Amino acid sequence: MSSDKRKSSTITKPTDVEFLLNIGDSLHEYTRTTIMETFGEFNGRTRFNPYDIIEIPAGSYGPEGKRNKNKFTTTVGIWIFNKYFIEQDFFDIFGYINKSINGDEYDYMNQVLSYALAEDRIELEAFKRYNLKYQLFMDYVCILSPNFTDKMLTCTRAINIKKRELLKKYKKDLDAGDYLVGAKMEKELLEYAREYMKDDPSMDMFLSGARGSFNNNFKNMFVMKGIIKDPNPNAKVPYKVATSNLIDGISAEEYALFAASLTEGPYNRAIKTANGGHLEKLFVNALQHIHAGPEGSDCGTPYTITVKLDKKNILSYMYFYMKEGNKLVELTSQNMDKYIGKTVHFRFASLCQSKNGEKCSKCLGTSFYRLHKENVGAATPKIPSTLKNISMKSFHNSVKEFMEVDLDKIF
Repeated sequence: MSSDKRKSSTITKPTDVEFLLNIGDSLHEYTRTTIMETFGEFNGRTRFNPYDIIEIPAGSYGPEGKRNKNKFTTTVGIWIFNKYFIEQDFFDIFGYINKSINGDEYDYMNQVLSYALAEDRIELEAFKRYNLKYQLFMDYVCILSPNFTDKMLTCTRAINIKKRELLKKYKKDLDAGDYLVGAKMEKELLEYAREYMKDDPSMDMFLSGARGSFNNNFKNMFVMKGIIKDPNPNAKVPYKVATSNLIDGISAEEYALFAASLTEGPYNRAIKTANGGHLEKLFVNALQHIHAGPEGSDCGTPYTITVKLDKKNILSYMYFYMKEGNKLVELTSQNMDKYIGKTVHFRFASLCQSKNGEKCSKCLGTSFYRLHKENVGAATPKIPSTLKNISMKSFHNSVKEFMEVDLDKIF
C-alpha cells in the first residue's frame, strides 16, 4: 500500500447511505467477510474507508423515544462503532461518541462501564456482550489499518541521516558511557521519526494503541535499540547505548550488546516474579483474618486521612466515605467530578476502631459490599500482585525511562 496522504470522501450515494444507516448491532453482525466487503481494498479501491464522512439524518440513532432530533456529521468508522458497541446497551451512558476511538478512549470507556456495573446502572449481560464484541473485532485490525507501507519500510533512510548527525553531536558523552545523553538522543530520534511518519496510514497501529508501542516496538525496529543494562553487576559502566535497529540489522560491534540485553527480560520474569509470588503469600498469611463488618456498620472513629484529589489519584479512593460536617458522603462515579481539585477527609480502613480484625463499612467503603466479598484480607495480595505483573510485562518492553525525583517529597 502506498503512503499517500489519505483523503476523506463524503458518502452520498443513496444505496450506500441506506446500507450504513441500517447496519445491525447483534453480536455476530460483523464477520471477517463483512468487514472485508465493507473496508477491504481490492484492485486499489475500497467501498468505504473508516475516515469517510457521512451525514446522519434526524431520527436515525438511539432507542425509540430518544433518537437524534437533528442531523449530524460523523465518519463511517465512528458510526459503525457506535451502532455496534453503544446504541443497544449503553446509549444512556455515552450517547453518541463522535471522536476517534484509540487506546486511551477505550481505557476510559472500560473505566466508566466498570463503575456503572458496580453501581447497578448497567446489566452484567450487556457488559459481557460489549467485551465479546471487542474480542471479535480485534482480528480485523489488519483490514482496518495497514501493517506496513512503503514509507515505513524505508523510513530508516531518513532516520539514519538524523542518527548520524546526533551520534557526531553526542559522541564524547556516549563514549564516556553517559546513558542520560543516550536517552536524550533516543528521544530526539523518536520525535523526528514521529514527525517524518506523521500522516502515514501504517502509523495507525501504533498511535491508536491497537498494535505495538511506538516508544518500544517502533523504536527497536526502525530507530535504535537504545540503552541496554550490562548484566554484570560489577560493570564499571552499568548502561551502554546500542544504535543499531532490527530492520537494518545489528552491527558486528553491537552484536554482543544485543545478546546481553536478552538476559534482563527473562531475569525480571523469573526472579522478580518469584519474589512477587513470595510477597503475595506473606500478605495472605499476615492479613487473611481481616473481614468486613455488617453492611452499614460504623465504628464512629474520629480519625480520617486528608487527601487532595486530582484526576490521577481520585480513582484510588472510589467508594470511600468522605467526612463533610456531621455526615459521610460516598465518592462514586456520579459525584467524583465535583471533588477533583478539592482537599477532603476520608474514613480509612487502617484507622478503623472495630475489634477482632473486623473493619466497619464506613471505614472500609462500599467496594467489597458491591462485590459481595466479606474476606477483605484475601484481597490484600493485590498490591504485590500488581508489582509482580509489572515485572512480567518488562519481559516485552526494554525501554529505559529516567525521571528526576524530589527527595523532600519522598521522605
